[in-house]
Amino acid sequence: MIILVGGEKGGSGKSCLAQNIAVYLRAEKGASVLMVDCDPQRTTSDWIQERNASPELPAINCVQLYGKIRNELLSLSSHYDYVIIDCGGQDNLALRSSMAVADHILIPLRPKRRDLKTVPHMEDIISTCKMVNPNMNPAFVITQCPSLPSLAPRILEAKEVCRSFDVPVLNSVTFSRNMYDDSEESGKSVMESEPDGKAAVEIRSIIEELITRGKANDVSQFEEARAVG
Repeated sequence: MIILVGGEKGGSGKSCLAQNIAVYLRAEKGASVLMVDCDPQRTTSDWIQERNASPELPAINCVQLYGKIRNELLSLSSHYDYVIIDCGGQDNLALRSSMAVADHILIPLRPKRRDLKTVPHMEDIISTCKMVNPNMNPAFVITQCPSLPSLAPRILEAKEVCRSFDVPVLNSVTFSRNMYDDSEESGKSVMESEPDGKAAVEIRSIIEELITRGKANDVSQFEEARAVG
């Protein structure tokens, strides 16, 4: 299974989300996981290097790929239970190549206008890539949300913007927490730093909701095909 964490807007926490999803699948589900770093900033590659220097942490393999990577991803996916792709915050060949083969596509957005302005373009990209990958399961996820109750309407408004386009948005969100940065600096996930903490609950909720949605879509497509047949 290939899971892509990407999007057009930088700074929305794509690398952090990809890293934590990888650890969840590796450490908590016991799956074999490969991370693919497509971001020239090498955020995930540096995190992996820090992580694999700690013998007490379950090691995760990582490769760097750029450009037209579709065939390489398909080859790598045959050797691992999950391939987690961390794409940089821009529309480029790596992002579109990954979308062409990904099972799940997670697009993080902060509840800010400059992030939400990218939604129409991302919807266009997804529609184009669906021509070659009709079974993809894309979803927006709202990240780095403000924790003040008075700012909760921003989260709801951001979700409504996403719902106005033909791409689902997850119910699960992440909030702005120091735990994410603190864990990343030490090569850990939030689940390893604080297993029962709020950040760990957020990550588990996001990946479980994304995969559950994918399974529901598979059942729906099977039933539609059976009805047509």
